[in-house]
Amino acid sequence: MKLDGPMFVRIGMTLALLVMIIVTARPCANATSKFVTGFGEQGSGTTAMPKPGNVDVPPPSMGSSADYEQIGPNMTDAERRAAIERAKAKAAARAGSGAGSASTPPSAPAPPAP
Repeated sequence: MKLDGPMFVRIGMTLALLVMIIVTARPCANATSKFVTGFGEQGSGTTAMPKPGNVDVPPPSMGSSADYEQIGPNMTDAERRAAIERAKAKAAARAGSGAGSASTPPSAPAPPAP
């Protein structure tokens, strides 16, 4: 492989480009960091973000995990029916107290008499 004039120019330009990238990387990164973090704590989004210590954790009796009954694959039919009845009772109690936003589903219409 013979190195001629244009090849030396390409190698020189590539080396100059690499040196420029290495030299300017740190100042560019610092300027970008200052720009991004310079927005500070002011603004409309600061109150929406929760911070450690100001988040209210609901008690275990509330929330979606308390609304469900566990139905396992190895439960008998009687155990499944009992779990469904407990869930219906919870839903009725929640609807009666006004704490829930979901209403109880309407009952199925009665079949017509023959």
